[in-house]
Amino acid sequence: MKQILLISLLFFCALLNAQVGINTATPVNRLDINGDLNVGKEIRIGASAATKGSSGPKGTLFHNNANLNVNDWKDVKVADGMGSMSLFSMTTVFDKVGARFTGDNGSTSPYAENLDYNTNWTVLTGTVGKFSITNGENKVTFTFQTTAQKTINPNSNTTNANASISFACGIFVDDKLKAVRTDVILGGDGTNKIFNLNATLTNLLPKKDYNVKAACVKRNLNSGTLGIGRAVNTTFLNEDMSQSVLTTSVLQPF
Repeated sequence: MKQILLISLLFFCALLNAQVGINTATPVNRLDINGDLNVGKEIRIGASAATKGSSGPKGTLFHNNANLNVNDWKDVKVADGMGSMSLFSMTTVFDKVGARFTGDNGSTSPYAENLDYNTNWTVLTGTVGKFSITNGENKVTFTFQTTAQKTINPNSNTTNANASISFACGIFVDDKLKAVRTDVILGGDGTNKIFNLNATLTNLLPKKDYNVKAACVKRNLNSGTLGIGRAVNTTFLNEDMSQSVLTTSVLQPF
């Protein structure tokens, strides 16, 4: 009986345009609840004195617009192959500084997953970023694109102007190598090509602010000069054409 009287009083006060607070002495809205709200049935929106509000079609989510008069229900669009996951965050960073390699050849050995970052690698400074995980079930996708270009040093002893130049670029997460691809440039002075690296990590541990970056390393230069994400022969390439882009997408269950 006491509960019925309390609820009746709350609704009566609301009808009088009073501000009613539950577990708060200073309500800031007509009904201000400071604590958990347990709803046993439907939540309906868009009601009026003459009509019953809508509880939304099955499978939709409540959408809180900036204009509180037009809150509504929204369909959740999930791409095929994503299961129950949806896009949680997406960041894109750019770099126009790039890296320039010359001198002695680097190592041509394979690379192991979780290799520690070291100074043999050159970070493309503009690609440094962060992302966070809040759910143990997740997919993190990295999409990296840059441009590689070669030149032949005029004072080298290289007799073949079309000698190949090889390199590798990788994605480091918290200074651990998580994805890497090697590539080769074939052709004469100024030859350039697009380099792409796509990788997906699954079920990373929940954590705020993972660090991510793209870095590249020289392999076999054959006495030439290699530019990654920058032009080393501006006859065929410029800063805008050679820039690097790294996009990090985090998917989690909605």
